[in-house]
Amino acid sequence: MKLTSMGSMFLMMLPAFSAAASVELMGFADKPFCEKVAVLFGEHLDLDAELSQTVQWGPVKFKGQGPPTRRCSSFDRAKMDLDNDGQEDLVVKATFCMKGAPSDSLYVFPADSTVLDQASWQDLGPLLATRNKFERTGGTYPLSSLRIDGALPTLNLAITFSLQPFVFDEVAYVGLTDTRREWMVIAKYRGGERFEDLCYLHGSRF
Repeated sequence: MKLTSMGSMFLMMLPAFSAAASVELMGFADKPFCEKVAVLFGEHLDLDAELSQTVQWGPVKFKGQGPPTRRCSSFDRAKMDLDNDGQEDLVVKATFCMKGAPSDSLYVFPADSTVLDQASWQDLGPLLATRNKFERTGGTYPLSSLRIDGALPTLNLAITFSLQPFVFDEVAYVGLTDTRREWMVIAKYRGGERFEDLCYLHGSRF
């Protein structure tokens, strides 16, 4: 189903959100938007949901000999206006494993960047050196920008991350969660390493 047809389904879908105790909107900057997106990601905060299809990814083919499998060492690319400044960006999603669990990072460049031609499997430095990125594997992403009533002050996404840029009503967002799939952040990318949190969703665990 195309994104443009999703809006017609919201009136049917939102009652299901209200009745589903397994997904809770715990913090928000725009409540109607966050409720709609929560429905689309589902009760398990699934980053493979239909919203993921709004961005077309393709594998990056670096020079040199790469690893035999993609699960723990892969790079994918997409062209989209990730920071919503009216100009298309080259977005690269890298996936590496930490203690066996895959973790995503994002690297952002001008659409006409030649960085993927400069990098190779033996030298990823030109790609990883950008200041425009989300690179938190082994670290944390604190859920502290929006008020969450009754939550612990140290609530974080941590260690390994799953990231999904998506487009909704012609605006780009990023969904962020970790291996626990207990919390999801919906944010706008603001350049550098900065994200503007819009929604904190709490869902049922697998």
